[in-house]
Amino acid sequence: MPNKIFKLSMVAAALMAANSANAALYKVVRVDPSVSAKQVFSSAISDSSTVSDTDPLGCFADSASCTDGDYLLGGDTRQGEDGISYRDEVPFKYDNTFTYLDYGDLRNYCYNQLGYSTCDSWAVKQWFGANSENSEEDCDYSLTGGLCQERRAFYQGYNGRNAVGIVDGTEVPAPIDSSYIPPGGTLQQDSANVVVNKVLEDGSPIGIASSGYYNVGSNSVLTYRQRGFYNDIVLQPKQDGDAIVKQMGRTFAYDSFEYPVGSGTRYVVGSASVAPFDNSDDDKNYWGDLSNCTDSTTYPDPVLLADCQNFAFATKAYIWNSTDGVSGKAVSGWDNTTAANHDEAAAQGSARAAAISDVTAYNGLPVLAGFNTHKDDDNYLMQAAIFYPKDTVDPALTDENQWDSVFVQGAEVEDDDDYIYSNSLVKDINKNLIAIGEAKRSGRYPENGAANNRLFYTDASVGNATTKPTAVYLSGDIFFKGAGGEANAINNYNEVVGSIDAEESREWDGKQRRRRGFIDPLNVTGTDASRLAIFQGKSWWLDNLTNGGADSDANNAYRIVNATGINDDGVISATANYCVGGYDNTDHNSYCGDGSGTEELVAVKLVPIAGATVDDIVQRKGGQPNVEREGGSLGYFALALLGLLGFRRKKIKS
Repeated sequence: MPNKIFKLSMVAAALMAANSANAALYKVVRVDPSVSAKQVFSSAISDSSTVSDTDPLGCFADSASCTDGDYLLGGDTRQGEDGISYRDEVPFKYDNTFTYLDYGDLRNYCYNQLGYSTCDSWAVKQWFGANSENSEEDCDYSLTGGLCQERRAFYQGYNGRNAVGIVDGTEVPAPIDSSYIPPGGTLQQDSANVVVNKVLEDGSPIGIASSGYYNVGSNSVLTYRQRGFYNDIVLQPKQDGDAIVKQMGRTFAYDSFEYPVGSGTRYVVGSASVAPFDNSDDDKNYWGDLSNCTDSTTYPDPVLLADCQNFAFATKAYIWNSTDGVSGKAVSGWDNTTAANHDEAAAQGSARAAAISDVTAYNGLPVLAGFNTHKDDDNYLMQAAIFYPKDTVDPALTDENQWDSVFVQGAEVEDDDDYIYSNSLVKDINKNLIAIGEAKRSGRYPENGAANNRLFYTDASVGNATTKPTAVYLSGDIFFKGAGGEANAINNYNEVVGSIDAEESREWDGKQRRRRGFIDPLNVTGTDASRLAIFQGKSWWLDNLTNGGADSDANNAYRIVNATGINDDGVISATANYCVGGYDNTDHNSYCGDGSGTEELVAVKLVPIAGATVDDIVQRKGGQPNVEREGGSLGYFALALLGLLGFRRKKIKS
């Protein structure tokens, strides 16, 4: 009898351990926008509070009392696909000739650079903004989003904004640029697209917005497609030179820094138009003749011409004082060329991120990161770059080119006379000068069935004006060969977040792979051992870190598809699939409502749970949705018995 009692006690203990002990690492908190939207995306989380200043564990510390209200999430909504991103200088970070003009061009990009067998339906979404039964020539005015609406707006009108920027759910109004108003034009309300790239602790947004459409007679005109902003200050392109650059030029704002530290003076970094693109090429015409756009004598207001609504520019990495959107300066010139255009391609440069360095050689100085153009024979190659300050940086920014542009070795487009990549860029950098980025594999050189977007980090502290830092591509754990994704953010504890392919099926001649948000704590200079230990020093799908404990049921309504920001306290901004009522079970690939439930794309914060450790991680099962079986009540008892028999749970990838 005592032996039987002992065995039953073992079973009970196993059941309790399986169902009550663990508490996950994060609580998922949904952020709803104040406007109606079909999809909501996160893009950034505000900087840390003081928690990580007193304890390197940040919100994971036992004594931490972090709440979601302590941190602001930046993001933007969508009614349909962008068509061509509102965030990038050139279409798909690839087309610096600006010849992707219509449905056929979008489809060709997909076939040539992505390789999906589903490129027809992919292109339909990018062109119309959603699935459509229309032919490519029919651009229904009732649609919102998609490239077709932009291309046809001049004559057809624009059916309202597609993207609305938000900070913690509150709409970020499109800033009004009054430097140029089309003659006789009346601004159409709610016609400007806004995206948010960064949120400061005080709630100040940094992002990109369009001008909105002006009704001029029977036409709808867009004075510019993209201009960066800080709060309500619009950041202007190069102010001297070609008139069309000043009038219609584009700018992009991604990050900021205070310099000197403690001075209260803040600078915004990004890119700005500095010259027109090559507008003598008829292949770039959509309406009319682009050569008219730079004939300022005949056409002093090119905005009023349908010909010029698709006009584009050469750009340079740029910096502005946050109080003055007019007197910006170029960060650096292009590499191996001073010509804005060559062989129909326009040179491009961009500062995507900035950090005040803690590294001795650059201590207290701003180091920037992004991409720049390298002229190689007849090609303008857009490559990942670090911008190192030259000796010191003049706080007044009286001179241009105060940084040296240095490419990241191993992320260059050309490798031994082969163009392995189509482009690469650095997307974030921290005070340790650990930078993260992506290199898009060319469609001519797919790897393991995919022309993947490879993720890397580089230790920029070992580089300088004459020495290239080296790219180290993420591998092992969840990063299988040929996996593609996004490397979006890194904090000062070297924790990287983004998205990564969650299945190994072929994309080339197949369908687009499903992705999941991840965290990867790098063990490099500046890493804290106690923080690293929380994650066992390895990468994880974030869904594995939201499972178990008191928040498990609520968390099970979400599957994290992309992580977009992380601060030093460990709070993460993310985009998730949300299932009303929760997924059928806690498996990674569980059905929502047995396959007929409603799923939404929503923005969320992942807030660390105080006191959570590696022992609280409960990995989700990887497999397919459950199959109904007779006698289902045996489940927990059978699992407990398997535990008693020494069953060792198979480690799944993630």
